Amino acid sequence: MVVSAGSDPPEESYSKNTWYLGYLSSNAAGGLTTPMIPLFVTIFLGLNVFDVGITSAIASAASVPALIVWGQLSDKYRKRKVFIIVGFLGGFLTLLPIMYVHALMSYILVLVAFQIISMASVPVSTMILIENSTEDKWSGVMGRFNFVASMGTVIGLAFGTVFIALFAGYSSHILVEVYLISAFIYLLSAIVIYLAIPEPKRTLSRRHLNNIHSVRIMERIRFFPSTIIHFVGFKGGNNPLSRDLKFYLFCTFLLMFAFQLFFIPYPVFAIQRLGANEVEIYIMYILNSGLGALTYQYTGRVNNRVGIRRSLTIALISRISIFSVFGAISFIMSQSSLWIFTALMVYGVLGSLWSFIGIAETASVSLKSPKPSRGKTIGYYNSLNGAGQIAGGLASGVISQYVGFSVDFLVAAILVVAGTSLILKKTPSNLNRNTKVTAPE
Repeated sequence: MVVSAGSDPPEESYSKNTWYLGYLSSNAAGGLTTPMIPLFVTIFLGLNVFDVGITSAIASAASVPALIVWGQLSDKYRKRKVFIIVGFLGGFLTLLPIMYVHALMSYILVLVAFQIISMASVPVSTMILIENSTEDKWSGVMGRFNFVASMGTVIGLAFGTVFIALFAGYSSHILVEVYLISAFIYLLSAIVIYLAIPEPKRTLSRRHLNNIHSVRIMERIRFFPSTIIHFVGFKGGNNPLSRDLKFYLFCTFLLMFAFQLFFIPYPVFAIQRLGANEVEIYIMYILNSGLGALTYQYTGRVNNRVGIRRSLTIALISRISIFSVFGAISFIMSQSSLWIFTALMVYGVLGSLWSFIGIAETASVSLKSPKPSRGKTIGYYNSLNGAGQIAGGLASGVISQYVGFSVDFLVAAILVVAGTSLILKKTPSNLNRNTKVTAPE
């Protein structure tokens, strides 16, 4: 039995679709601050790409134990709503001290506090929607939730772009003000969740949700996914992973590590080498997130037509080409409108490729895992993606600062070549009918 308490709820028993506003606004708050680490560290604090890498890695690392603790607490006490409210209120309270940040260490402390407390909402956000719906509606609910979350991110980025464009000339602390606006949006989200969604009358065991999972529509929303169903706890399981599956998971880690070698320093490269301003960086992130969300809607059709292995091949080879070209020509790129436009478009294209990579990896991991342990395996996949982000952030800052952006981009390309050659050997040709990768309806 999946149900651990109570009986099946009526279909979408929460207040119709008013819950959308709570998650739309919370993801808008997150989207508003998505580009902020490279902007805040380089422009507001006047530091370099090494500091950007360190900041990103430390903030990401802080979320790992927090995610596990909050997830286990919510499962232990069979509560969901209260943890979402704690996470959103925590986002509000921990961002307020940004007003007093004038050095890197204090900035990192704010981000770490934010990550630790805001993670309370992540392991339960999807669960509360599933637990308030009948099983035949889960796929649709999760698909809509994924889509709402991605649109919230794009809306937040768009608002940030307009706000900075209109008011940057009137304030020298515009980036601080963006953080404060994000904080109050989190407060609004907490209020909406409190009013719109009831605490479920039943709770579900994650380990029994083996045949359903969500895919991150966007590759990197701040530091970690905004939602997650399965995670790996502090205690290991009794069912060891097969050698083949361990190898595949290592390949996903290697690829994420390589991707972050490129993505972490790329905005700093655009700022320092190409002369991009805050508005242009926000536009770059809008293109990346928006095209990623748009492409996600058509990925299923492409996969059905050409197969997940071929679509993954095309996506990875495209990334290799982009990383290689930028590594080869970045040293001759200069401050001009043409180069900035090129950089913006390239970042957008990279975002559109993620849906093919993310769906192929998640589906392959699910197919390679025995059904009873699929939830745990997806948890390992999420954890290794997070580890790749952390390690990639650290390495990218060191390489870019002390060897150069060109070398960093070329190293990323080489590692993607290595990861591609390994992972394609183990990627199934097609999805099977029992693998549910939820998409918006």
